[in-house]
Amino acid sequence: MRIEITLAFLVIAGGCKKADDADRRIDTSVVAPPVAVSVPRDATSPADSGQDSLATCGVLSSTGLSNDGIGDLLVGKSVDETKRLCDVASDSPQRDAEGQMQRTLVVQLGGETILAAIVDNKVWRLDVRTPRFVTKDSLGVDTPLRRIAHMRGAQFAPGEDGVYGFVADHCGLSFRFSLPVRPPAGGQWTVAAIDKDHGDAAVDRVLVRKCGR
Repeated sequence: MRIEITLAFLVIAGGCKKADDADRRIDTSVVAPPVAVSVPRDATSPADSGQDSLATCGVLSSTGLSNDGIGDLLVGKSVDETKRLCDVASDSPQRDAEGQMQRTLVVQLGGETILAAIVDNKVWRLDVRTPRFVTKDSLGVDTPLRRIAHMRGAQFAPGEDGVYGFVADHCGLSFRFSLPVRPPAGGQWTVAAIDKDHGDAAVDRVLVRKCGR
């Protein structure tokens, strides 16, 4: 009698275990523990490593306009060196402000285009037409004429295509204004006269040349 009871108990227990195993197999609510995956160090992107990418032509977000250029795009630098350091989109003759054909590099700097006139295989002049690059004292494209007129050593002179302003602290920089080449009474523009008549005019180009000092 005891043997029969024991056998019956084993059968029932075995049946319960099989049912329990079957329930576990169909229970989709069981979540497997996460598996840690190791990523090789070289697979980490530059952004993940926190390192900045190398600057093109030495231009960072903080780079401004100096008295001899922008970053590594400098007046007097050879064409070969400029092409090595900077993103030069083209090197071809272009017509300048005086209507003459001039060998010109089209250089991409920080998403902007700068023209570099070439003489004797060196950068002779930069033509800046974007407000992106300004001097340490915030002079550049869009600067009002009145501000230039009130600076130390300010002078204004007519050019082939407008009036150019100069200040003592920025030898080599010329600030162009689209104004009549001659003042109403003829002669040269004086600082007082041009400030009175055109103080709200804004710089539309900055030319960078070798300082004459």
